[in-house]
Amino acid sequence: MRTVTTFRLDPASCTSHQAALVTEEIERLLSEGKRVTVHIAGEKELLSPQQTAAWLGFSRQHVVRLIGYGELPAEKLPHSGYWKIPLASVLAFQERRGRPTFACS
Repeated sequence: MRTVTTFRLDPASCTSHQAALVTEEIERLLSEGKRVTVHIAGEKELLSPQQTAAWLGFSRQHVVRLIGYGELPAEKLPHSGYWKIPLASVLAFQERRGRPTFACS
């Protein structure tokens, strides 16, 4: 089973202790023998459908369907058939689907 945990750190409100929780979680998973992938990105970053699929654990085709259904807001590049999906849209989609997101408050 694939588990995805998203930590959202805002420099305006996060302390070094809260950032250390991310490191502790990574160390815990590694000590359990689990593989860990860390994505570091700003929320204004734009992802391709393939990158979004990898992030969500879906196929690229499913991501394109979600865009078509209006479930995943995306922008079509001018004069092109290529889509770009704001990371903020992906995070909001995760939250709507009940995937945990940990944010500093």
